[in-house]
Parts: sequence; structure tokens; C-alpha cells
Amino acid sequence: MADRFEDQVVVITGGGRGIGRATAIEFGAEGATLLLGGRRMDALQTAAEEVLLAGGNAAEIVHCDVAKDDDLKALIGKAISHFGRIDVLVNNAGVVAGGRLDEIGADDVERMTTVNVWAPIRLAQLALPHMREAKRGAIVNVSSIAGRMGLPYYATYCASKFAMRGFSESLRREVSPDGIHVMGVYPGPTATDLVENVDFGGLGMSMATAQQVGRAIVRGVRQQQPEVFIGIGDSLMARWNDMLPWTVDYGVDMMRERMHTAVQKQRTT
Repeated sequence: MADRFEDQVVVITGGGRGIGRATAIEFGAEGATLLLGGRRMDALQTAAEEVLLAGGNAAEIVHCDVAKDDDLKALIGKAISHFGRIDVLVNNAGVVAGGRLDEIGADDVERMTTVNVWAPIRLAQLALPHMREAKRGAIVNVSSIAGRMGLPYYATYCASKFAMRGFSESLRREVSPDGIHVMGVYPGPTATDLVENVDFGGLGMSMATAQQVGRAIVRGVRQQQPEVFIGIGDSLMARWNDMLPWTVDYGVDMMRERMHTAVQKQRTT
């Protein structure tokens, strides 16, 4: 395969696990220079080693809690000081907490809002001046199918992911004259450690692999797609929900208890 991202600098948050790690491997295999941020240095180091095993360049890693502004500034600062530019920013880091709305703790609501909404917006603010100066760049916001259709017991999580849809769409239309592309990504259930205890098959939902999501992200950046769905089923479900929401309500009612059980088994970090 040709190195289609050779000499391009890609910054990925949450780069040590799940979708972030898979995306790093996919970009690395296409020749990208990588800077991976995350809270667990051991996971980031493992991801960097896997990038090398896949034929990519050595990845730089940096501790980054996206809930802290100083860490976000340090991440972008390292990209500029070490590589001189940012070609692709992948806002991947995210957290989830589910349950009945009146039972979700205030701390969980605050962290979801901070990590899932504030951090991507803040990172875009920090990266945009450098992209504008270069007259090129891409910002990838990893949302969720939960950012396209509301799910019971995930009201606050859906709120944060719906916010990323509006942010991505608005920002794309704002910065396109500057040569900058913005893409929203809407994965359905994905096989990561966050959902290892959840039986999505019992809910009639198929599960993608992190590798499938990573490949879709790289392909979407290459093709400058405005939105990326991982499977045709996710895309159809989102469109169906837009057009005939009452039919989705009916289907959810039939699976409500199973969905509540699934939420209770899902990890939050």
C-alpha cells in the first residue's frame, strides 16, 4: 500500500486503547507521524509498539488528561515544537456513564460534559491557528450512533454526543474556506473494553471491531467525508430515526429491560 499519509502529523487523544489505538495503527501503516495522548502511559507505550509492528514509524506519546486545559495545551505544544505542524487531529477520548437520569451522579455528568464536549472544542481551538497558517488540516470528532439517536438510560451521554454532531457540522462549514476539513464519526457498538460485559447481540445489535472503526476514520479523512458511519446498518438506523422516530420508540419499548441490564454492565472509563 502506498504511504498516503507519509510526512503528515496525526495527533490522537485516547490513543492507548480501543478506537484510538486502532486508528493510530491504521494511520501508522500509511506512513503518518503520530503523537498519541492518553492518561495511561503503559497503554500508550503498547500502542506505539503495535504501530511499529504494523510497519509504521515510531510514535511519540504524552500523558494527557483531556479534562485539564494545561494537558491539552501541552499536547498541541509538543506537536508543534517536535514536528512543526498538525495535519490531522483526532478527538477520540471519551467517557460514558449510563443509568436512570435521576440516579446518575453529578460528577459523572460533569466528566462526560468535560471530556466528550469541552475537550474536543478546546483542542480544536488550540489546533486551528496552526492549520489556518498551513492552509490545510483535518479535525476528526469521534461521536457515536448515540449522537444520532437517543437511547434510554444514556440521556447525558447522548446529549454529549449529539453536541459533537452540531459542533462538527458547524465547524466544517466555518473553516472549509481555510482548507480545513472537519469530519464527524458515528460508530455503533464497538468491541472495546468499555463494553466487554455487554451482550449487544441480545439487543439485536451487531458489534464492529475497533479496527473497522480505525480504517473507516482513515478512509474518511482521505476522502474528506463529512460524516462516517461504520456499517450500513448504523447509517440506516440513524436516517430511520430522523424520519420515523415513533417506530424506533416502539422498538425500544420492546427491549427496554434488556437495555437497562446492558447499561448496568457497561464500564465507564
